[in-house]
Amino acid sequence: MRVGRLWTIGAGGALALAVLIAAIAAEGDQLLATVDKPALLTATPAKALEGKALERKAADQAAPRVVVHITGYQPPHKGAIRGIVKVQKSDGSEQEIGTFGVFPDTAFKAESGRERRFSFQLPKELATGGVKLKVEIVPDKASGTAEGAQLEIGRAEIE
Repeated sequence: MRVGRLWTIGAGGALALAVLIAAIAAEGDQLLATVDKPALLTATPAKALEGKALERKAADQAAPRVVVHITGYQPPHKGAIRGIVKVQKSDGSEQEIGTFGVFPDTAFKAESGRERRFSFQLPKELATGGVKLKVEIVPDKASGTAEGAQLEIGRAEIE
């Protein structure tokens, strides 16, 4: 009985530490993207203590996915936009992992649990824990400058 209690205390401490590390990693995140300034955020595993599960998943299956949750959108004054998602590699370089558009092209502010989600494949070599993401806004084709557009990012997670 004593061993079970110690195991429970140890597991609880590890869980608290994982939550603290995720909070510290996400503390400096810039969650609003504009034409002039990209959103910078940390994607963390979808569930606490999932590092080993992610390693097994990466070995057994195709690459895991990064899911970006958009909680708000303000369309540009003229034209349309695309969001470009890039991941930062360990050497400091960036790799584009996908693009997305918001449809319909109307402003919204999502309630909790009703945000729009966009999913992108994450390179296997980056699927070992939290990763840094950059979400940029660019004009879609030559239809405008994208001025006035904003994307609010709620969070990003690795599944």
